[in-house]
Amino acid sequence: MAPQGSPADIAKLRSVLCARAAHTCLALAVGLLASAPLFATDAAVASGSAVRPQAVAAARGVRRTEPGRSSGWADALPQVAAELAAGQPFVTLVYVPLCSNAQIHCGGQGAGDPASPQKNLYWGRGFGVRRYFDETARGWKRLSRTGPEGPVLEEVIYSRDVDGQHFGLPAGRTIQQLLVLRAIHGAAIEAAVDAFYRTAGESGRVSVGEGAAQRLFRVQVVGYAGHNRLMDGYHLKTRPNGSGERSPIPAFVLACKSDPYFSAALREQGSTPLVMTRDLMAPEGYVIEAVVDALGENASRVELRRRVVHAYARWQKLSDKVASTIFAPSFAAPLN
Repeated sequence: MAPQGSPADIAKLRSVLCARAAHTCLALAVGLLASAPLFATDAAVASGSAVRPQAVAAARGVRRTEPGRSSGWADALPQVAAELAAGQPFVTLVYVPLCSNAQIHCGGQGAGDPASPQKNLYWGRGFGVRRYFDETARGWKRLSRTGPEGPVLEEVIYSRDVDGQHFGLPAGRTIQQLLVLRAIHGAAIEAAVDAFYRTAGESGRVSVGEGAAQRLFRVQVVGYAGHNRLMDGYHLKTRPNGSGERSPIPAFVLACKSDPYFSAALREQGSTPLVMTRDLMAPEGYVIEAVVDALGENASRVELRRRVVHAYARWQKLSDKVASTIFAPSFAAPLN
């Protein structure tokens, strides 16, 4: 049931929700740790792991839209279709800078300790992303948990199988969907923002497995879940023209008011924003679950947003109408 009262009352409710998630978006200074690279670009990958150009060209002829269904988010991305047809997994990488009491009010008992994955509000506490996927998310199983390495305090990879028909594959074919959650030291939040933005413009690779079984796979969607550092005055780093190959991928940002701060910059470098926000919000595990579940079913961008809104409304005990005001509208513009 939607909250009753004046616009001021509703605004107050949103502020309370944001405070509950320790995401009040207050601007305070924070130091940046010296850090190693947070992701690997395509240039660092052995040539054997890439999909051949012939496969990409062949995928352009695949009709993936089912009768009566709106175009899926990936239908205009032939490289994704080619990779999945070749047996590669569908990979989403999400950067999660840990909540820090030096930046916003996260709470006590370790919730705002930027160096404690286990206790941190955004990672190991309550509805933190790693704890949520370990204990609550349905259909996902954990493959690995590694770290720390530099500012990356922990990286966890989850897997599930999805129906390949969502992506135009024959009946009976399944696709492995991988979710890579990367916890970044909260004091290195600016490095996390930079890594996310660069991945959106260039794609990147993630390592799965160990030893002889280790393989590198291309990231097809990148996400960011945490404090909106741009609200504190930080600026995205633009790359000069001609500074290397670009292979932009779709992106989503689960942070307070991410749409006005990130969307235009993402589009300028060729990335398509899939899920963005226009109000204060809590970047918790159930929101990421709604995003990646819909992505794995190749839902349309409108359906993707609808599922995210519904999940947020359910867990925050809001009406869908009120929750809908928190997320930016989905536009039917073609993906890059």
